[in-house]
Amino acid sequence: MMINSPLTRLACFIFLTLTALPVALAGSFDKDFAVVFIDQNTEARFGSMPLNRSLLAKGVNAIADAGARGLIVKFFFDQARDEKDDKRLADSLSRIKTVLQARIDNSEIAPNPLAEKFTLPGSFKTAVTGSSGWIPLPTLAQNATDIGFVDFNSTFVPMVEQYKSRNVKSLVLCAVELAANAKANILEGKQITIGSHLIKLNETNQVVVKLSATQLEKSLSFDALLDGSAKQELSGKIVILAYDGPHIDKYETVWGAMGAHRYFVNILRSIYDAR
Repeated sequence: MMINSPLTRLACFIFLTLTALPVALAGSFDKDFAVVFIDQNTEARFGSMPLNRSLLAKGVNAIADAGARGLIVKFFFDQARDEKDDKRLADSLSRIKTVLQARIDNSEIAPNPLAEKFTLPGSFKTAVTGSSGWIPLPTLAQNATDIGFVDFNSTFVPMVEQYKSRNVKSLVLCAVELAANAKANILEGKQITIGSHLIKLNETNQVVVKLSATQLEKSLSFDALLDGSAKQELSGKIVILAYDGPHIDKYETVWGAMGAHRYFVNILRSIYDAR
């Protein structure tokens, strides 16, 4: 066969094109995620947090209608509210793959049950352990894809915690799994691989986060979500629904004082985009 034949030239072109691609084909945070904040404008329109859960249900339905791939809810839903409102929120969560958050709080007297499906098998060294906490209501948890814990306030971020002697995932880990549409393969004290993402761990299965050079700049208001003007920006994305109004704890960061939920988003962004 002639080396310079059309078939050979085509094969060489395909080979060179494929080998020129980067090894890591993971997406970027700004490409794969969209952030919706309940902000000062939202509170001016609908009242201060916490918003009525029927209103939150409308927001979740709008996210599902926009064609989002998944949802991370950055609120605690461990306390029951109006029964009809809770039912509307639970129904909306059933329309989209959703991750709810939890936290460890040993002072909680009567925590909600945590289903076995939200735990991890195996043995892990963990920096955070506890015997009680803020666990989502069963009526909401039953429609959740996953539940992730959020016990950190620094750049040392646990990927695995221990709750009632069971291993549980962090909200960060759940978010990356949802975006990658893949389950984590955890090499104890070494690294996590999720699809084409590789996350390095220390000996207690924490990530020592190196913050991105720039902070998150693009986000949407809950107002725009309800008005329908944000629909195109949510299609195909993992949406983080969070709060960034005046009534929130703030952390000092390299960018100055930052609300806790915005800080979480930047932590997740830094981990997701790390190469």
